[in-house]
Amino acid sequence: MKMLVKTILVSSLLLASCSKQVIETHNASFSSLSTIDLIGQWTFKGYSDGKTPAFDVTLEIKDEEGKYILNGRSSVNFYFASFETDESKKTIKLSAIGSTKIAGSIEANQFEAIYYERLHKIERYEFKDKNTLLFYLSNPAKEIMYFERK
Repeated sequence: MKMLVKTILVSSLLLASCSKQVIETHNASFSSLSTIDLIGQWTFKGYSDGKTPAFDVTLEIKDEEGKYILNGRSSVNFYFASFETDESKKTIKLSAIGSTKIAGSIEANQFEAIYYERLHKIERYEFKDKNTLLFYLSNPAKEIMYFERK
């Protein structure tokens, strides 16, 4: 009986060590989710100021033969870029962002210009949970972009 209990205990510990974990702290969260967990379709939910976007914006992240790319639809145009990450530091560096050249309203074009500018300033990523992606910007330093998994 003792041997069975020890076997179950050891098996439980081994299984627990293999699962993804999220450790909540007072003001932030740390996640052991990795770069591969970026892959998927995301919806832009807003910036850290709490304002929600007036436009539906999507982001899709793919791994194409070992190269990470992102693409999506902003308020007017489709956009795309490649990027590199440092998984140990959770840093991310985007290449130049390309886009289509569809005409839109003044409001939609202004929103899109700010979105592209901020997207290009992403320097770090974090997962609040498995369905919430945070991108931290280099400038303004306190700015965060929130995305939710589709």
